[in-house]
Amino acid sequence: MKLQHFQIGLILIILAMPGITRSNETAPFSGKASFEEGGFQYPGTGVISYQYSRLLIEGQPDLLQDFSLGFAGEARWQASGSPVQPGWPLFPLENAVKLETDNLSTYDGGDLYSLRLSRAFLHFTTGRMEVTAGLAKPAWGSSFFYSPTDYFFPLNPLAWERDQPLGSEGADAMLFLFDDLSLEGATRWLQGGQEEGVVRLVDKGIGITVTPSLAWMNGRSGAGLELVGTFPTLQVRVEGVDWIYPDGHALANWTIGLSTSHEDVKYTAEVLRDGTGEILGAYSTEASQATYVFISTEGSFFGKWRAAPALVAPLEGGPILFWPRVEYQLEAGWVVGFQAQCLLGNWSGPLALAPGRCGLSLEYTF
Repeated sequence: MKLQHFQIGLILIILAMPGITRSNETAPFSGKASFEEGGFQYPGTGVISYQYSRLLIEGQPDLLQDFSLGFAGEARWQASGSPVQPGWPLFPLENAVKLETDNLSTYDGGDLYSLRLSRAFLHFTTGRMEVTAGLAKPAWGSSFFYSPTDYFFPLNPLAWERDQPLGSEGADAMLFLFDDLSLEGATRWLQGGQEEGVVRLVDKGIGITVTPSLAWMNGRSGAGLELVGTFPTLQVRVEGVDWIYPDGHALANWTIGLSTSHEDVKYTAEVLRDGTGEILGAYSTEASQATYVFISTEGSFFGKWRAAPALVAPLEGGPILFWPRVEYQLEAGWVVGFQAQCLLGNWSGPLALAPGRCGLSLEYTF
């Protein structure tokens, strides 16, 4: 595939999508098309412009009474005058079957693209059991910025795009032992014949959920615990995993957080301990164990405006990340948005975001 053909095709699809959906109101799918223009800047250099486009199509039609199909596919393209990290999330482990194509392996230029089948699975419900098989993503974890117990897909908490990530080939079965107690087992297959598995016991009480878990992962095993207390105006979360490596040493990642709402505005604060030094990826100094505080608000104001500013500060000192996000609702389905990530302060510390980035986007949901 030539990159020029990919760019032209993606732009044409984005432009044509609103007309297609309006002519078929009963289409069994939904999606999102967006275009973003912005700039990024490395320390001590000038601002470099970039463009980012994305098309997402997904659906979950019912095939039979207790049998449904889920699918999602997406195309992304990013162009800039100098290399910059992709706006979409990257994953260190690849699926057994690579159902995507991209040019990230030659990441030395300004043009990046990705075409992929994100999810394609069958979901079956019978009695007290639910089974999902195919290319899927289990819904694990409850923390806002980062969920340590989302074993298969722990997203970087500073990812530019925060949508659901790529699924993995595997199977997930949940058995409801009682109305408030269920046992879940999941496995997935990766390239090279590797297998990973997770077992979870979910106990949902009145306002309190307790979920112990065990995981067998590539190169390490983990024991996790998730506690969620939900009250009329407050939710409290404790979530963590103790990782055990083949040589016997152990490292822990955990987060403690709370959320509350007032007059349609949600306030969230979380303390995240990165004991393995891998959670922030390229946004932190290499193998840097650190503790971070995340603070954010999200809500509507002045009618069609919506804002979600956030601050990230390492307790060990150093720069603070300011992450503002603002949206304005146009006609039905159309949204204009702005977001930026920039460091406040230029002293050394575990948080090392480079380059700073900001973008203005136009998005259509159908």
